[in-house]
Amino acid sequence: MKFNKVNKIILFGGSFLLAELFQYLKKETDLETVVFSAARHLDEAVNEKNETLRQLLNREQVKYFEADDINSDKNLAAQVTPNTLGLAMGAAWTFQKPLVSIFNQNHFLDFMGVDLPKYDGGAHYTWMILHQQRQGGSNLQIINGGEETFHQGDLVKRQNFVLPAELVKPLDYFNFIVKKEIGFLQEFFQEIKQGKEFSIIPFDHLTATYFPFLNTRLNGLINWFWTGQEIALFISAFDDPYPGASTFLGDKKVILKDCQLLPPEESYHPFTSGLVIRKDALGLYVASVGNLILINKVLDENNQDVTASIQLGERFYTPAAELDKAMGFKAVYGAGGLINK
Repeated sequence: MKFNKVNKIILFGGSFLLAELFQYLKKETDLETVVFSAARHLDEAVNEKNETLRQLLNREQVKYFEADDINSDKNLAAQVTPNTLGLAMGAAWTFQKPLVSIFNQNHFLDFMGVDLPKYDGGAHYTWMILHQQRQGGSNLQIINGGEETFHQGDLVKRQNFVLPAELVKPLDYFNFIVKKEIGFLQEFFQEIKQGKEFSIIPFDHLTATYFPFLNTRLNGLINWFWTGQEIALFISAFDDPYPGASTFLGDKKVILKDCQLLPPEESYHPFTSGLVIRKDALGLYVASVGNLILINKVLDENNQDVTASIQLGERFYTPAAELDKAMGFKAVYGAGGLINK
Protein backbone atom coordinates (compact mmCIF):
# COMPACT_ATOMS: atom_id res chain seq x y z
CA MET A 1 0.00 0.00 0.00
CA LYS A 2 1.01 3.65 -0.50
CA PHE A 3 0.14 6.88 1.27
CA ASN A 4 -0.25 9.13 -1.76
CA LYS A 5 -0.37 12.93 -1.62
CA VAL A 6 -0.54 13.18 2.17
CA ASN A 7 -0.29 16.86 3.09
CA LYS A 8 -1.92 16.90 6.52
CA ILE A 9 -1.38 14.94 9.74
CA ILE A 10 -3.86 14.69 12.61
CA LEU A 11 -2.24 13.41 15.81
CA PHE A 12 -4.46 11.86 18.50
CA GLY A 13 -3.37 11.37 22.11
CA GLY A 14 -0.44 12.66 24.16
CA SER A 15 2.97 11.76 25.62
CA PHE A 16 6.60 12.81 25.24
CA LEU A 17 6.65 11.16 21.82
CA LEU A 18 3.69 13.09 20.42
CA ALA A 19 5.32 16.32 21.62
CA GLU A 20 8.60 15.40 19.91
CA LEU A 21 6.78 14.41 16.73
CA PHE A 22 4.69 17.53 16.19
CA GLN A 23 7.80 19.68 16.73
CA TYR A 24 9.63 17.63 14.10
CA LEU A 25 6.72 17.83 11.65
CA LYS A 26 6.52 21.61 12.07
CA LYS A 27 10.23 22.26 11.65
CA GLU A 28 11.32 19.60 9.16
CA THR A 29 8.30 18.99 6.87
CA ASP A 30 5.65 20.95 5.00
CA LEU A 31 2.85 18.82 6.45
CA GLU A 32 0.02 20.67 8.16
CA THR A 33 -0.30 19.29 11.70
CA VAL A 34 -3.34 19.29 14.00
CA VAL A 35 -3.62 17.63 17.45
CA PHE A 36 -6.69 16.16 19.16
CA SER A 37 -6.11 15.35 22.82
CA ALA A 38 -7.86 14.77 26.13
CA ALA A 39 -7.59 16.79 29.34
CA ARG A 40 -5.39 14.24 31.11
CA HIS A 41 -2.86 14.30 28.27
CA LEU A 42 -2.94 18.05 27.72
CA ASP A 43 -2.07 18.68 31.36
CA GLU A 44 0.80 16.18 31.57
CA ALA A 45 4.43 17.34 31.46
CA VAL A 46 6.08 16.35 28.16
CA ASN A 47 9.62 17.72 28.27
CA GLU A 48 12.58 18.44 30.55
CA LYS A 49 11.30 21.98 31.16
CA ASN A 50 8.23 20.40 32.77
CA GLU A 51 5.97 22.08 30.20
CA THR A 52 2.59 20.47 29.75
CA LEU A 53 1.45 19.38 26.31
CA ARG A 54 -1.06 22.26 26.33
CA GLN A 55 1.65 24.82 27.11
CA LEU A 56 3.94 23.42 24.42
CA LEU A 57 1.21 23.40 21.77
CA ASN A 58 0.40 27.00 22.58
CA ARG A 59 4.04 28.05 22.51
CA GLU A 60 4.65 26.30 19.19
CA GLN A 61 1.37 27.71 17.81
CA VAL A 62 0.09 24.30 16.75
CA LYS A 63 -3.67 23.98 16.29
CA TYR A 64 -5.22 21.59 18.80
CA PHE A 65 -8.62 20.52 20.09
CA GLU A 66 -9.58 19.10 23.50
CA ALA A 67 -12.10 16.27 23.30
CA ASP A 68 -13.86 14.29 26.02
CA ASP A 69 -15.27 11.81 23.51
CA ILE A 70 -13.54 11.87 20.15
CA ASN A 71 -16.30 9.80 18.55
CA SER A 72 -18.87 12.57 19.13
CA ASP A 73 -16.49 15.50 18.72
CA LYS A 74 -17.88 18.08 16.29
CA ASN A 75 -14.50 19.50 15.25
CA LEU A 76 -12.88 16.42 13.74
CA ALA A 77 -14.83 15.94 10.50
CA ALA A 78 -13.99 19.47 9.36
CA GLN A 79 -10.27 18.77 9.83
CA VAL A 80 -10.11 15.57 7.75
CA THR A 81 -9.42 15.94 4.01
CA PRO A 82 -8.81 13.29 1.30
CA ASN A 83 -5.08 13.90 1.84
CA THR A 84 -5.08 13.51 5.63
CA LEU A 85 -3.30 10.81 7.60
CA GLY A 86 -4.49 10.14 11.17
CA LEU A 87 -1.99 8.88 13.75
CA ALA A 88 -2.94 7.89 17.31
CA MET A 89 -0.29 7.79 20.05
CA GLY A 90 -1.51 6.59 23.44
CA ALA A 91 -4.93 8.10 22.82
CA ALA A 92 -7.51 8.07 25.61
CA TRP A 93 -10.33 6.82 23.39
CA THR A 94 -11.40 3.72 21.46
CA PHE A 95 -12.10 4.84 17.92
CA GLN A 96 -15.43 3.65 16.56
CA LYS A 97 -16.06 2.61 12.96
CA PRO A 98 -18.01 5.76 11.89
CA LEU A 99 -15.04 7.92 12.92
CA VAL A 100 -12.52 5.69 11.14
CA SER A 101 -14.62 5.80 7.96
CA ILE A 102 -14.02 9.54 7.45
CA PHE A 103 -10.37 8.75 6.65
CA ASN A 104 -9.25 7.14 3.40
CA GLN A 105 -8.79 3.37 3.70
CA ASN A 106 -5.80 2.46 5.89
CA HIS A 107 -5.02 6.14 6.46
CA PHE A 108 -5.71 5.98 10.19
CA LEU A 109 -2.86 4.39 12.14
CA ASP A 110 -1.98 3.66 15.75
CA PHE A 111 1.60 3.89 16.99
CA MET A 112 2.49 1.10 19.45
CA GLY A 113 5.87 1.26 21.19
CA VAL A 114 6.12 -2.40 22.22
CA ASP A 115 7.14 -5.73 20.72
CA LEU A 116 3.79 -6.55 19.10
CA PRO A 117 1.89 -8.83 19.26
CA LYS A 118 3.18 -9.05 22.84
CA TYR A 119 2.31 -6.45 25.49
CA ASP A 120 -0.94 -5.25 24.02
CA GLY A 121 -2.90 -3.25 26.61
CA GLY A 122 -1.27 -0.66 28.87
CA ALA A 123 1.48 0.07 31.42
CA HIS A 124 3.89 -1.47 28.94
CA TYR A 125 7.19 -0.64 30.62
CA THR A 126 5.98 -1.66 34.08
CA TRP A 127 5.02 -5.10 32.79
CA MET A 128 8.25 -5.41 30.81
CA ILE A 129 10.36 -4.63 33.89
CA LEU A 130 8.42 -7.15 35.98
CA HIS A 131 9.04 -9.80 33.32
CA GLN A 132 12.67 -8.75 32.72
CA GLN A 133 11.78 -8.27 29.06
CA ARG A 134 14.56 -6.64 27.02
CA GLN A 135 12.97 -6.77 23.57
CA GLY A 136 11.62 -3.39 22.44
CA GLY A 137 9.70 -2.44 19.33
CA SER A 138 7.98 0.28 17.32
CA ASN A 139 4.91 -0.39 15.19
CA LEU A 140 2.41 1.43 12.99
CA GLN A 141 -0.86 -0.47 13.10
CA ILE A 142 -3.98 0.04 11.00
CA ILE A 143 -7.02 1.20 13.02
CA ASN A 144 -10.16 -0.59 11.83
CA GLY A 145 -12.52 0.82 14.46
CA GLY A 146 -14.65 -0.69 17.20
CA GLU A 147 -13.95 -2.42 20.52
CA GLU A 148 -13.60 -5.83 18.86
CA THR A 149 -10.68 -4.65 16.68
CA PHE A 150 -8.90 -2.54 19.33
CA HIS A 151 -5.12 -2.96 18.85
CA GLN A 152 -5.78 -5.88 16.50
CA GLY A 153 -5.01 -4.24 13.16
CA ASP A 154 -2.38 -5.31 10.65
CA LEU A 155 0.96 -3.49 10.60
CA VAL A 156 2.35 -1.25 7.88
CA LYS A 157 5.78 -0.76 9.49
CA ARG A 158 7.70 -2.17 12.44
CA GLN A 159 11.14 -2.36 14.00
CA ASN A 160 12.61 -4.34 16.89
CA PHE A 161 15.58 -3.58 19.14
CA VAL A 162 17.24 -4.82 22.34
CA LEU A 163 17.05 -2.75 25.52
CA PRO A 164 20.34 -2.29 27.45
CA ALA A 165 20.66 -4.08 30.79
CA GLU A 166 21.33 -0.80 32.64
CA LEU A 167 17.74 0.37 32.12
CA VAL A 168 16.02 -0.11 35.50
CA LYS A 169 13.01 2.20 35.93
CA PRO A 170 10.18 3.07 33.53
CA LEU A 171 11.79 6.52 33.10
CA ASP A 172 14.98 4.83 31.87
CA TYR A 173 12.88 2.92 29.34
CA PHE A 174 11.09 6.13 28.25
CA ASN A 175 14.34 8.05 27.76
CA PHE A 176 16.00 5.29 25.73
CA ILE A 177 13.01 4.19 23.69
CA VAL A 178 11.68 7.64 22.75
CA LYS A 179 14.85 8.23 20.69
CA LYS A 180 14.26 4.97 18.84
CA GLU A 181 10.61 5.85 18.31
CA ILE A 182 11.15 9.37 16.96
CA GLY A 183 13.76 8.03 14.54
CA PHE A 184 11.30 5.33 13.42
CA LEU A 185 8.54 7.90 12.82
CA GLN A 186 10.85 10.35 11.05
CA GLU A 187 11.87 7.54 8.72
CA PHE A 188 8.19 6.72 8.09
CA PHE A 189 7.35 10.28 7.03
CA GLN A 190 10.41 10.38 4.79
CA GLU A 191 9.25 7.12 3.18
CA ILE A 192 5.78 8.56 2.60
CA LYS A 193 7.33 11.58 0.86
CA GLN A 194 9.41 9.26 -1.33
CA GLY A 195 6.28 7.30 -2.33
CA LYS A 196 7.42 4.03 -0.77
CA GLU A 197 5.11 1.05 -1.11
CA PHE A 198 4.59 -0.61 2.28
CA SER A 199 4.03 -4.33 2.73
CA ILE A 200 1.18 -5.19 5.09
CA ILE A 201 2.30 -7.37 8.03
CA PRO A 202 -0.60 -9.48 9.39
CA PHE A 203 -1.23 -9.18 13.14
CA ASP A 204 -0.36 -12.54 14.71
CA HIS A 205 -3.35 -13.34 16.93
CA LEU A 206 -1.94 -16.75 17.93
CA THR A 207 1.02 -15.28 19.85
CA ALA A 208 -0.64 -12.07 21.11
CA THR A 209 -0.65 -11.31 24.84
CA TYR A 210 -2.55 -8.62 26.73
CA PHE A 211 -1.56 -6.94 30.00
CA PRO A 212 -3.98 -4.40 31.50
CA PHE A 213 -3.61 -0.75 32.42
CA LEU A 214 -2.45 -0.09 35.98
CA ASN A 215 -2.71 2.61 38.61
CA THR A 216 0.42 2.92 40.74
CA ARG A 217 -1.33 4.05 43.92
CA LEU A 218 -3.97 1.31 43.76
CA ASN A 219 -2.13 -1.61 42.14
CA GLY A 220 1.43 -0.98 43.30
CA LEU A 221 1.45 -2.58 46.76
CA ILE A 222 4.40 -4.77 47.75
CA ASN A 223 3.93 -8.37 48.86
CA TRP A 224 6.75 -9.14 51.30
CA PHE A 225 6.24 -12.89 50.85
CA TRP A 226 7.77 -12.61 47.37
CA THR A 227 11.48 -13.21 46.87
CA GLY A 228 13.89 -10.30 47.14
CA GLN A 229 14.37 -10.24 43.38
CA GLU A 230 10.60 -10.11 42.80
CA ILE A 231 10.23 -7.27 45.32
CA ALA A 232 13.10 -5.26 43.81
CA LEU A 233 11.67 -5.67 40.31
CA PHE A 234 8.28 -4.52 41.59
CA ILE A 235 9.71 -1.41 43.27
CA SER A 236 11.64 -0.53 40.11
CA ALA A 237 8.64 -1.18 37.84
CA PHE A 238 6.53 1.46 39.66
CA ASP A 239 9.37 3.97 40.12
CA ASP A 240 9.91 7.24 38.21
CA PRO A 241 8.07 8.75 36.47
CA TYR A 242 5.34 7.04 38.54
CA PRO A 243 4.73 7.74 42.26
CA GLY A 244 6.41 4.52 43.48
CA ALA A 245 5.46 1.15 44.98
CA SER A 246 3.87 1.32 48.41
CA THR A 247 3.63 -0.66 51.63
CA PHE A 248 3.03 0.02 55.33
CA LEU A 249 5.24 0.92 58.27
CA GLY A 250 3.10 0.39 61.34
CA ASP A 251 -0.27 1.88 60.42
CA LYS A 252 1.19 4.44 57.97
CA LYS A 253 1.36 3.92 54.22
CA VAL A 254 4.79 4.66 52.74
CA ILE A 255 6.32 4.70 49.26
CA LEU A 256 9.62 3.02 48.40
CA LYS A 257 11.88 4.32 45.62
CA ASP A 258 15.41 3.79 44.28
CA CYS A 259 16.17 0.23 45.34
CA GLN A 260 19.20 -1.96 44.75
CA LEU A 261 19.29 -5.76 45.01
CA LEU A 262 22.21 -7.06 47.10
CA PRO A 263 23.40 -10.60 47.93
CA PRO A 264 22.02 -11.99 51.21
CA GLU A 265 24.41 -11.97 54.16
CA GLU A 266 22.56 -14.90 55.71
CA SER A 267 19.85 -17.33 54.66
CA TYR A 268 16.94 -15.07 55.60
CA HIS A 269 13.84 -16.87 56.81
CA PRO A 270 10.54 -15.53 55.37
CA PHE A 271 9.69 -14.24 58.87
CA THR A 272 12.52 -11.67 58.55
CA SER A 273 11.19 -10.30 55.26
CA GLY A 274 10.60 -6.54 55.42
CA LEU A 275 12.76 -5.95 58.51
CA VAL A 276 15.17 -3.00 58.47
CA ILE A 277 18.40 -4.64 59.62
CA ARG A 278 20.90 -1.84 58.85
CA LYS A 279 20.93 1.82 57.85
CA ASP A 280 23.62 4.19 56.64
CA ALA A 281 24.05 7.24 54.41
CA LEU A 282 22.88 5.23 51.38
CA GLY A 283 19.56 4.25 52.91
CA LEU A 284 17.88 1.26 54.55
CA TYR A 285 18.96 -2.37 54.23
CA VAL A 286 15.89 -4.58 54.26
CA ALA A 287 15.89 -8.37 54.56
CA SER A 288 13.96 -10.49 52.08
CA VAL A 289 13.83 -14.08 50.93
CA GLY A 290 17.04 -14.69 49.00
CA ASN A 291 18.40 -11.14 49.05
CA LEU A 292 19.15 -7.96 50.92
CA ILE A 293 17.45 -4.90 49.42
CA LEU A 294 18.90 -1.41 49.74
CA ILE A 295 16.10 1.19 49.76
CA ASN A 296 17.48 4.66 49.07
CA LYS A 297 14.30 6.63 49.64
CA VAL A 298 11.10 6.25 51.68
CA LEU A 299 8.32 8.81 51.26
CA ASP A 300 5.16 9.35 53.26
CA GLU A 301 1.77 9.95 51.62
CA ASN A 302 2.52 13.68 51.45
CA ASN A 303 5.64 12.87 49.40
CA GLN A 304 7.96 13.87 52.25
CA ASP A 305 11.19 11.91 52.70
CA VAL A 306 11.01 9.98 56.00
CA THR A 307 13.97 7.64 55.41
CA ALA A 308 16.09 9.06 58.25
CA SER A 309 13.30 8.68 60.81
CA ILE A 310 12.90 4.92 60.30
CA GLN A 311 14.45 2.84 63.09
CA LEU A 312 16.37 -0.42 63.02
CA GLY A 313 14.12 -3.39 63.61
CA GLU A 314 11.04 -1.74 62.13
CA ARG A 315 9.24 -3.79 59.53
CA PHE A 316 7.69 -2.98 56.18
CA TYR A 317 4.53 -5.00 55.76
CA THR A 318 1.42 -4.93 53.60
CA PRO A 319 -1.80 -6.29 55.17
CA ALA A 320 -3.48 -9.09 53.26
CA ALA A 321 -6.64 -7.02 52.79
CA GLU A 322 -4.62 -4.30 51.03
CA LEU A 323 -2.94 -6.87 48.78
CA ASP A 324 -6.32 -8.36 47.88
CA LYS A 325 -7.62 -4.92 46.90
CA ALA A 326 -4.52 -4.24 44.81
CA MET A 327 -4.74 -7.56 42.99
CA GLY A 328 -8.46 -7.16 42.36
CA PHE A 329 -8.38 -3.58 41.07
CA LYS A 330 -8.55 -3.13 37.29
CA ALA A 331 -7.73 0.44 36.26
CA VAL A 332 -10.05 1.99 33.66
CA TYR A 333 -9.07 5.32 32.13
CA GLY A 334 -11.06 7.88 30.20
CA ALA A 335 -10.36 11.29 28.75
CA GLY A 336 -10.25 12.87 32.22
CA GLY A 337 -8.08 10.18 33.83
CA LEU A 338 -8.94 7.25 36.08
CA ILE A 339 -12.67 6.50 35.93
CA ASN A 340 -13.10 3.87 38.66
CA LYS A 341 -11.34 5.62 41.55
